[in-house]
Amino acid sequence: MEKKRFWTVGIIMMFMGSAIVYRHFLVKESTVHFQTNMIAAQHFYRVMAAKPSNIPTVKSTIKTTTIKTTKKPIAVKKKLVRKPKVFHPFNMKESKLPMEDVPKDFYKKIKLPSMSLIIRMPGSVPKFTTRFYCDVFRTVVLFWNPDFGKLVVVLDEESKKDHEFGDKLLSQTKDLKQKVEVKYEPLPKKTSTLAGKVRSPQYSRQLWSSFFLDLYTQDEILAWMDTDSAIGTPVTSYDILKDGKIKAIGQDRFPLSWVRDWDACTQKALGLTMPSDFMLFFPVFLWRSTVTNCRNFILKRFKTNNFEDAFSQFYIRGKLMSPIDVIMTYAWYLEHDKYEWHLDVNNDKDEINDRLPTGHKIKEEDTTAEVATGYHTGYYFDVDSIKRGYCLSHYVTGKKLPGCEPFYATSGVSLYNLGVTTTNGFCDTPKKQQYCKLLLARHYRYVKEEFMTAQTNPIDVTLMQKVENFAKDAKFSCARYRTCVQYFGKC
Repeated sequence: MEKKRFWTVGIIMMFMGSAIVYRHFLVKESTVHFQTNMIAAQHFYRVMAAKPSNIPTVKSTIKTTTIKTTKKPIAVKKKLVRKPKVFHPFNMKESKLPMEDVPKDFYKKIKLPSMSLIIRMPGSVPKFTTRFYCDVFRTVVLFWNPDFGKLVVVLDEESKKDHEFGDKLLSQTKDLKQKVEVKYEPLPKKTSTLAGKVRSPQYSRQLWSSFFLDLYTQDEILAWMDTDSAIGTPVTSYDILKDGKIKAIGQDRFPLSWVRDWDACTQKALGLTMPSDFMLFFPVFLWRSTVTNCRNFILKRFKTNNFEDAFSQFYIRGKLMSPIDVIMTYAWYLEHDKYEWHLDVNNDKDEINDRLPTGHKIKEEDTTAEVATGYHTGYYFDVDSIKRGYCLSHYVTGKKLPGCEPFYATSGVSLYNLGVTTTNGFCDTPKKQQYCKLLLARHYRYVKEEFMTAQTNPIDVTLMQKVENFAKDAKFSCARYRTCVQYFGKC
């Protein structure tokens, strides 16, 4: 029996060696290593045998033999890996950033209308309160000029935990230069208004509330922050307003399924299709009156005086919705001249225009690039954004800070393309890239004038540490984020 098994396995071993040699000839390999094949077959022999200890060791005396084929082996072309270009925004010798193209008198003090930075959130959900402290508020105290306006936090009126969170926040921030106000919003009268949607009633509540943000401040401009948004560079007056028009930045993300859902709900609410997605760059700046007018437009469209009735009809069951896109789409069609539009069409302007009605097509002047000061951390989380904005703000004044060297060679293009898509129509050609660098130079010229030469410098990392302490005091943690100490060594 043992001999039979031995010869059976031996025959299998011979077939394996033959098959491997035959394969080499088929694919016209230039060399065949018989010794390797013998070792592989020997291993197979040991595994198959019932009593490995009784199997004789096979010592190969066959030397490695090279068999030359008649045809030359096919040369395989190596793929060239192109390294991405890295722009050095403030190293003139390396990048030639067109700082000289920014006139010395380019900076002109812009008198901004009254403005509120505003966010709607539930104060009873730890996930949102943690995001508030670690995403939103940490970057607000660092990069938002408190002279621009107060921060308004809108919470749930009926929730005891929301009131506790609101009281705690007001107590924590009473000595900050950045003023904070807390407002409370009641539930809709009909419980069915928020039920039966794609996500939880709490999520639907936030969507519902977005159409009433104009009721919680009397300021002319709203700077709208989402619960998972952050600011990545100092916000200047030039990033907000130009010639009396608010800058509106959008991006073509229609290939994404949820953006198509947003468009479906927008069409249901307004009877108009989205020209772009505005739910990516934050803060979203808009006139407070735009929110009021959009809500009234929807009421008129659905022939009702009760917004709950209208909301239940255009918030489609099984679909996602973006109130920002609904309101900014209204502005595109009905308040177009109140805004300066900067839409990244990803070089598909004609395709997008095919969806838009006559008289509301995207024009070439609507597709110029603009600096986006913040981003949606839900889609894009850049752990270096805080330090990058801090380092470049100081560097433009001539200060080189410890630990900032890697960011002097950072790409300004990242200020425009922060989404989950590969869209980069704003800066996708050498000519456009040069323009983007010029915009970056202009942005930091305003940063220098409005932040770095101010008597009280708002870019103060100790404020970031204070907010982290606020979070800890409220029993929340920024542990999953980089802390102030991890960013800057000490705060």
